[in-house]
Amino acid sequence: MQSTREWPDAIAADMATPAVPSARSNRAAALLQVLATTGYGIWLWLGLSLLLGLSPPGRSGTLIPLGLGAVLAGSGLLLACLRIPGLASWHGWLPRPGHRPTRSALMALATWLPVLAVAGLAHGDNSFWVTRLAGTALMLCSLVSLLLATHDDRARLPPTLQRATALLPACRITIAAYIGGLWLWLSVLAQDEFIGGRGAYLWVLLLLALALGQGLLESGLWQSLREPETAAGEDAANRGRFPVRLVASLLSYALPCTALLLGGASGNLLAAALAAPGCLLGQLLERWLYEGALADAVGAKAA
Repeated sequence: MQSTREWPDAIAADMATPAVPSARSNRAAALLQVLATTGYGIWLWLGLSLLLGLSPPGRSGTLIPLGLGAVLAGSGLLLACLRIPGLASWHGWLPRPGHRPTRSALMALATWLPVLAVAGLAHGDNSFWVTRLAGTALMLCSLVSLLLATHDDRARLPPTLQRATALLPACRITIAAYIGGLWLWLSVLAQDEFIGGRGAYLWVLLLLALALGQGLLESGLWQSLREPETAAGEDAANRGRFPVRLVASLLSYALPCTALLLGGASGNLLAAALAAPGCLLGQLLERWLYEGALADAVGAKAA
């Protein structure tokens, strides 16, 4: 069954047939993957805040980030149901009669159950134990969905590249928490529910720590990818990617961290409005470059 939802599915299809996905299709798949990761990251933080009783009061404080995550995480499924060319598969599953969902697709669908539960239970200060239980389920389902999707990505790679991508699960979880936290920060500021003080400083420090951890993990992924390279042109290809990687790093880390340091503790809406979309764009560039490097490595191994 051919799948073009994510880059490993595209590689598997290339190995089975001579057809090669277009660059536009690969960019669109990378965009949907980053959007889904961001959506799961928002749900992770929202579920954790409900569990700990730290969510913003009122229905809007819960429903707005919940709906934002739904739009981001559900965009891939919507396009797959609409049979958009090049994006007809979702988590390796074609949502058509006669096609059974894959394990990661089933888990991604199951994640919508706690989403609906939280949407129906959100009320007041969200201190009701059933609401907290739904938030816990939302956090755990989002985490498992990210891990299963990453596992399926790595399972389609050759054994050498599976070892080279050993840090990929930790990288996906960290970037989901980092970028999801930025978007949740923007959502709270946009609703004028931001409370400064000591808690705000802790939130800023946490996001800065996630940015540092994500940067180290991404460097480790790129370093591991260089080890199994055998093609003579790989070094030149990596040098060609460096300018775009630099732009991606500036958007993913320099811009958000500067915004957090300058306006995070006091709640600057403009800083958050620049940081969250900038980080999303930077991660899109980073994901597109890394998937291209992995595809080149798979092609070199096949040759």
